[in-house]
Amino acid sequence: MKIARKFRDVYRVQNSLKTLKRYNDPDLNRYIKPILEYRLGKKHEFHESRKTLIAFSGGIDSKATLLIAKEFCLNPEAVTFLISESNRDPIEEFCEKNDIKVHFIYDGYYENILNEAENKRFHPCGRCQKFITRKIYEFARGGNYKFIGFGDMLSVGSHSIMKVSDMYRLNIPAMLSLNKNDHIEVTNEYPNGFGCDFLRKIHKKYPFLKRYSFQRVLRELRSQSINIDIAKDLIEDIEGDTCS
Repeated sequence: MKIARKFRDVYRVQNSLKTLKRYNDPDLNRYIKPILEYRLGKKHEFHESRKTLIAFSGGIDSKATLLIAKEFCLNPEAVTFLISESNRDPIEEFCEKNDIKVHFIYDGYYENILNEAENKRFHPCGRCQKFITRKIYEFARGGNYKFIGFGDMLSVGSHSIMKVSDMYRLNIPAMLSLNKNDHIEVTNEYPNGFGCDFLRKIHKKYPFLKRYSFQRVLRELRSQSINIDIAKDLIEDIEGDTCS
């Protein structure tokens, strides 16, 4: 991970440090503070933390988050809400390659969200994300995890580190002010289109819902989480989801 040089990145990481100071938690100060200070150019020895649960979809953002957590001794374990059995093999392969334990979880109510999205014609991402996040929290509580890592790039500053019951949610890329180009460098991969197979199905069936996906891309562009070239590629990918 590179040292933050741009004023925007330094400012955001400094705000993450202010959030740590507000919580004044010994584990945050021991394991997370050195990572933030390293991003600002300070040298540190990193201590092996108690296990950290990383929400892992198999996409480039969650891959980068998992690898960064491992690089900085957060002792990560991946948890994947298994949307489709076809996702299992590549996720297991990636985790095995990087010597990271992976857990798979599922709840049949997820099918209701998909059916409602298809029958009632609404964009599924918001409800799907909230549901899966809730299930990951439930799994984390049962596993005695102190930290839960997510690959969110947008929730910077005080929103990048949040207390959830007796755990802490770490939006690791946002906490460190990393963007998609940083993720490409960490993973040696380029974003593979926008959204999951079900969202593509929704785009084909209800093309008017594409506008909400466009808005999501533009939101990331405005925040400088992605650059104009990546935004164009993602928009072209969404636009390509047409009826066959």
